[in-house]
Amino acid sequence: MLKIFVWHLWWGVHFKTPKSSTSYFSNTATAPTNWITYEPVMLCICIHIKNSRIVIDDCKETSEALWKWVSQNRLFHLGSKQCLGLDIFTTSLSRLKMVDCNSELMLWWRCADASILGASQYKVTVKSTYVTASINATDQWRSNNSSDVICQYPYHEIYTKDGNSYGKPCEFPFLYNKMWHHDCIQDETHMGGKWCATSEDYTRDGKWGICLQPEDGCHDIWKHDPGSESCYQFNTQSALPWKEAYISCQRQGGDLLSIQDGSELSYIQAKDDIAEIFWIGLNQLDVSGGWQWSDHKPLNFLNWHPDMQSLSPLDGTSCVVMNAASGQWQSYHCGTPLPYICKKSLSEVPRLPEFWRHLDTRCDSGWLPHNGFCYMLVNSEASWSTADELCKANKSNLISIHSLADVELVVTKLHNDAKEEIWMGLRNEDVPTVFKWSDHSAVVFTYWDQNEPKVPFNSTPNCVSYSGELGQWRVKSCEEKLKYACKKKGEILNETKSDESCSLEEGWERHGNYCYKIYKTEVSFGVQCNLTVMNRFEQEFINSLIRKHTKVEEKYFWTGLQDIGQSGIYSWGTVDGEKAEAVTYTNWNSLQPEFSGGCVAMPSGKYLGRWETKDCKATKAFSVCKKYIGLPKKPEVLPKPTDPCPPGWHNGSGLACYKFFHSERVLRTRTWEEAERFCEALGGHLPSFSHSEEIKVLHSILRKIISNDRWVWIGMNKRSPDSLGTWQWSDDKPVNEYDTRDCTSQFSRRSFWRFYFHEGRDLEFYFKPFDCEAKLEWVCQITKGKLQLHPFIQMQEFIIYGFLLDEVIQATELQHLRTLLNFS
Repeated sequence: MLKIFVWHLWWGVHFKTPKSSTSYFSNTATAPTNWITYEPVMLCICIHIKNSRIVIDDCKETSEALWKWVSQNRLFHLGSKQCLGLDIFTTSLSRLKMVDCNSELMLWWRCADASILGASQYKVTVKSTYVTASINATDQWRSNNSSDVICQYPYHEIYTKDGNSYGKPCEFPFLYNKMWHHDCIQDETHMGGKWCATSEDYTRDGKWGICLQPEDGCHDIWKHDPGSESCYQFNTQSALPWKEAYISCQRQGGDLLSIQDGSELSYIQAKDDIAEIFWIGLNQLDVSGGWQWSDHKPLNFLNWHPDMQSLSPLDGTSCVVMNAASGQWQSYHCGTPLPYICKKSLSEVPRLPEFWRHLDTRCDSGWLPHNGFCYMLVNSEASWSTADELCKANKSNLISIHSLADVELVVTKLHNDAKEEIWMGLRNEDVPTVFKWSDHSAVVFTYWDQNEPKVPFNSTPNCVSYSGELGQWRVKSCEEKLKYACKKKGEILNETKSDESCSLEEGWERHGNYCYKIYKTEVSFGVQCNLTVMNRFEQEFINSLIRKHTKVEEKYFWTGLQDIGQSGIYSWGTVDGEKAEAVTYTNWNSLQPEFSGGCVAMPSGKYLGRWETKDCKATKAFSVCKKYIGLPKKPEVLPKPTDPCPPGWHNGSGLACYKFFHSERVLRTRTWEEAERFCEALGGHLPSFSHSEEIKVLHSILRKIISNDRWVWIGMNKRSPDSLGTWQWSDDKPVNEYDTRDCTSQFSRRSFWRFYFHEGRDLEFYFKPFDCEAKLEWVCQITKGKLQLHPFIQMQEFIIYGFLLDEVIQATELQHLRTLLNFS
């Protein structure tokens, strides 16, 4: 039911997925709801349709007061079976109209700060007893007689199977038998199952498919493998891009296919009803890392196509297909429409051991004690086999890594972020590839570097190193000589006591140089603690604390993050009178940060640890306290805004240097990933912003270079499945500014409408979401004081990372090339 509170003030609420959801998407199309408005006297009234007029009246649980979000960002009224339209060329009281859902009027709506926003920034508002639209409206709309904004349960596509639509999503509402239908329907003429039309007029077009919705067990459209606890759905007649195939599987409580061993590969290949090639869950859409399964299973079994060994970082093929005949896996452009296979488990996935703990450990001299194990970094270099023998001679094994907690140990304690490659115990001796730990422990976690694992075709053995700087893994020749790390069990001194510096009896637990404690009294923001979260390792530890101390779903825990001045910029509060920490990491939940002026809390349960904006005073949540117990902190040496940019780069705001690759200097435009990889090859990334001032400076630089309007790629994206649909920067800069996050230009259903920053309508620049496969010009950004990298060039063939130079740079002479790219 869609209800409205009308307040002439600025406040908002968090988004919360329904408890019945099996993934981060809603299970079905948005449920009907009614809009309620609370006037300052707290009178509860709802929107009704009377004599085709949109009015407010007393609330009644009837279809006359029920609405729901449907396809194309439209609002559908169940009573009249019409959509809410906007006519900006008429008088104020009649701008809103109920019209057929195929009307030529503007039917597209979106939410912004709990307002309902249409074309030209007209907002839904109440005047007297009528509901209309006004540019200056400040009405805040809520749902279900609660503090939930109407966008809390946004419309999500329902995909289809079989029929004649190649897996396309349902179109709601659709016209069938002279009636508009807003949900899947069932009759005997369409295979006996629930079906929908995939165009708005089924009578005219005849396009349909069976609705793919969550179901318990494996029935009808799922096939159970008797040798496992897995079910599979073979969408052979579908043709979807990778991301849509992934979403289709997720909304059914599953995921795109992951393959864990040879027997599972054989089971899939033996099926008669699979396509020649089809999407699987393997991807590297997170540009900061390498290949990974979308369901987060470890990637230690591989069956790469031979061409994968020569894959260029600039190819921009970040998704993987499987060939049914050969069983081999090959990268593919993610936007290609293809069949796909979904997979889900019949039983609950067993929880891994708790890795985030502190155990006092005793080790021999020269070994580093850490949580029950002893570690030694050997600075002399050796081949993998020699390193393995030397560790065994020391009654240990080459290091095995089983979690992010182990990665944190490697990066912060063994190497102190040193840029060096170290042998670890992971090795393959099989075809197809199966990486195994030399200490015979199970592979439950993988952490591959960009474009890895890159395994030579039919060539064994293959060994793995990790980076001392980031901890990510790379496949190397086993004969290469590297430093290595050994690991063995240590003597645990006392399992009942975490650390002398953190009193377990008082509820404190240690992680690194900090102690943490959860207070289970629900309070307003800032009453007890101002928790800061500085990186993903600390976030994972805090998640483990919440998981350990809270068994109840949807309890919230305050962080110290707050939009103090209601400017849209979120920052950490002060702790113990010390200077506030800079925001170096964010972990927003889906569709967050949702509004300005809020405080940030983390939920337990399904979205454990994901950040959500809350009302600072009205919301009550538990607290997580944090105190420092280490040595006095040394001031960090940071780049300065006065540091120079490399020659040929433009001086930007703060620490940024920019270089623009536009059509006057390059022969072809690039997809988002191709542009990002290009910038990485120069030692940078696509641009990222912490404040709108930085955007203005870049805009000014671009205007000095070009005179006409352009679209250029920047680093904001939501490609990674782990992002839960939230925006991220490609350089991992935190998204902590509400204004920046919500800057977008969009197309309406039938006409072009432009939406600028919410703070003004006359800005000369704005963001617009594009399909990642679109080809645009781009800007690269590097940090001041940092040297530009010089990508390897074979001048004989004019190759740069696999691309012909005449495709990359419009240059006929080497000197001109060096002038453009600044090679020297």
